[in-house]
This record gives sequence, C-alpha cells and structure tokens, in this order.
Amino acid sequence: MKIIKLNIEYFIYFLIISQLWIISIYSFQSPNLFGHSTTLLDKKLYFIGGYELTTEDNSSFFYIDLNQSFNVSTPAFVPLESAPVGIIYATACVGGANNATIFVFGGINQDKNSKSQIMDKLINKFDTTSQEWSTPQIKGEPIRRRGLQAVIDTKGNMYLFGGFYHFGNSSTPTFFEDMIIFNTITLAYSNGSTIDGPPRMRGYSATLLSNGIIMYIGGVGAIVIPIINITMYDINEDSWSSTIAESPNDIQDRGFHSAVLAPNGLIICYGGASLKYYEVSPSLIVLNTTSFEWRSPEHFGTNQPPNLYTHSANLVENYMIIGFGNVTDGDSYSLSTSSSIYILDINNYTWISYYEALPIPPPQNVTDPPPLSVGAIVGITISVAIVMVLLLFFGIRYYRNRTPNFYVSGSQK
Repeated sequence: MKIIKLNIEYFIYFLIISQLWIISIYSFQSPNLFGHSTTLLDKKLYFIGGYELTTEDNSSFFYIDLNQSFNVSTPAFVPLESAPVGIIYATACVGGANNATIFVFGGINQDKNSKSQIMDKLINKFDTTSQEWSTPQIKGEPIRRRGLQAVIDTKGNMYLFGGFYHFGNSSTPTFFEDMIIFNTITLAYSNGSTIDGPPRMRGYSATLLSNGIIMYIGGVGAIVIPIINITMYDINEDSWSSTIAESPNDIQDRGFHSAVLAPNGLIICYGGASLKYYEVSPSLIVLNTTSFEWRSPEHFGTNQPPNLYTHSANLVENYMIIGFGNVTDGDSYSLSTSSSIYILDINNYTWISYYEALPIPPPQNVTDPPPLSVGAIVGITISVAIVMVLLLFFGIRYYRNRTPNFYVSGSQK
C-alpha cells in the first residue's frame, strides 16, 4: 500500500510537469532576431540561430507549425533544443538520405560559454526524427564563411557561392568567389566551375528554378551589385551565364534582401539595404524569369512590414512568410530589429493578418473532428494543469492525513 501511495504522488508530479511543459511551448516569446536561417519541412518553418540584441543569445531554435491557423501578430512559436553552438549569418537546407535532416552551413559559430569563434566544422545538422543535433567532422572542408545563400537540388546537393569572412582582428573582410557543392547524403564536398561566374559578393539571393538554373540577384561586394545584372548557374551543365534585365529607374540596387520563387516562375524579392545599410526602395520587387523584366507591384493590407534586411522569407503554398530582421531607417544606419513575422498573399499582393491553414486530408472512410485552434489548445492545457495542481494538493493532503508516519517498503518502525 505504501509503495502504491508513493507511486501516485510521482504520477501526479509527472502530470503537472508535463502540462507545464506544454504551457511553456505556447507561451514562447518571439525574439528580436536578425541574421538567422530558416528552412521548411513538413509545413514546419524552422528558425535557426541569429542574433538577439536584448539577450545577446545566438542559439535560438524554434518553429511555426503551418498546419495550424493563427493570427499573424501572435504566431504559436514552438521552442526546440538549442543548437550546440551559437549560429549567426549561416544558411540552411533540408537534405540527407531521408530528406529529414536540417543542414546548417557556415556563418559565425561561437562557443556558448567562452563566446570564442569556432573556425572548423562548418556543418551543424539537426535530425528532425531523433530531435538531436550533431556536428560531423568532414574531410576537405572549405574555409569558413558567411553572407551566402544555399539552395539544394533533388539529389541532396547544396550549392553555396562566395560569401566572406573576417579573420582574426583584420578590419578588411576576405571575399570568396568559389562554388562549393556539399552532398548531404554522402557528406562530401566538391567544387563547381567559376568560369564566367559572378564577382566576389555576399548578401545576394539565390533561387533554384525548376529547370536546374540558380538565379543570383543583388548582393554586396566592393559595390552593391546592380539589380539588373542577373547571373545564372546551371547545375546540370556546371556552367555560368548572365543577362541584363529590364528595370524601371525607381528600383534601387540592394543586398541582404530575401527572395522566393512563386509557382508561376516569378521571383519575389523583399527588402534589402544599400552598401551602408540604408533603406532601399521599393521594398517589394518582382522579376519575370522568362522576359527578365523587373516591376514593383502595388501591395496592400494593414499588416505591412517595415523595410527590412537580414530577415528571412519562405514560400508556403501562396504565402510569402517574412521573419524578423534589421529595420532600415531612411538614409541613416539603424540598430532596430523586428520581433514579428509578416505574410504576403502572392496571388493579390496583400499582407494578411490571419493565416488560414489548409485542412489536412482525413484518411479514407474516416471522419475526424476538426483540429483544435491554438487558443483552444492553450485553454484546455491551462485548465488541465489547474486540475492537476488541485489533485496534487488534495491527494498529498489526503494520504498524509491517513498515514502520519510514511515509510517506503523495507523500512522499520
């Protein structure tokens, strides 16, 4: 009997802890981030690293479940185990043998305790099945770098061009102009051609088209790369080409912007900054990848973002989801950052305030109840937690009143 009583107490404690853990998930506060990485897997949008000005944290790791509807101003961020090192200005893709591993390449990696920079082991990877981080030792690693944008093909190859890095106490950054290819299945590096490639640069956008062409737009080197200079890398032929796009005079050159590929083949870019991190305009520009013409569509909605750079953008169905970033302030340098996400409906270029998730198709011949909203989940969770606390209080009080002298099995009076 005494053993049963003890087990009941442990069981109640377990229920309380588990409920409080669920509450902590839905009360996670969005950080003021910039320089983070994002990647999308199974309609979960993962946010990795970045720098948080108020806490100086650079190892954040959380996601938004896009199978759930939510108010854009209060998304339900779900925290995960933080990365083994601090990660800023890296780039990430989903790959691996089962296409279920997040690979994070390069960036500034810092020891969590000493804050010293880590120069080796450019790859940090997160297995979404086991929910574990690892940092593999890989032969033939290139020199560490940041400010580059990776894309990945259907064979698990990540393509990473250029980037830069500050080494030691040098005030002059070292820029690169090589094409690194990393196979996420074999964990092996190789190099692509650099003949007729773009200049040394960082802060560009890289977009992989369905025909195997990666389109490089904008970026910063010795100057801001003109927005009309479009450089293309053919992953099938390992070759470079370029073209000059048509553009209205009011579209300014930029780097540190974001870009997504729409289903109709348009590349939609948002934000960016000048060489001195000043504001650029217009904030929303679109490239037709067939005619190579730029335009700036009018966009609407009450939930429009500020002008941002070092933010993120991902396409989910017909929604461009923009996250966090630095906020520009006209012709002056600003340290302001955003703690928000913004969602653009690319069908009509409207910034929405509520994300409506598509219903998950039920199994055949089975009728399931509609999924609970985030608000309902939080309400139920808090109610259950309160009930568990009351059970704990009255349960312990009851058993202690019944058994004033409590001994575990095997003890002697």
